[in-house]
Amino acid sequence: MFSEDLEKSAFRATNGEYGWTRDQIPEVVATLATHECAILGGELWWVRDGSTSWDGLIPQRKGPDAVYSWNTNRLPAESWGDFVNRGAAEAIDAAQHLPRKDDLPAGLPGRILYNLTWVSREESDR
Repeated sequence: MFSEDLEKSAFRATNGEYGWTRDQIPEVVATLATHECAILGGELWWVRDGSTSWDGLIPQRKGPDAVYSWNTNRLPAESWGDFVNRGAAEAIDAAQHLPRKDDLPAGLPGRILYNLTWVSREESDR
């Protein structure tokens, strides 16, 4: 479903799930919307430099490590198209705002990636 470039540049977890950079999220979301897949939510991953695994606990500038995630549930009587559009908008918003600039410690090694969970209409209907 995704372009060859997008697949090659994505981080791939051992279970096959993708982690994308903030800059890649608009293309990922557009691809999912084009295929009429609804984004059910997502989570942020911290991938240390050189690591082949990710960590869901992200160090913070102040306070304990944090988990960043969001969920998008289909509303009663919401059309599939509206659900797809709302999930896409919420994913874009999350990527633009999570984490906030001042949340992370300076010099945090590695990168923060965005993992999305999505479903096609056919999968959802099952």
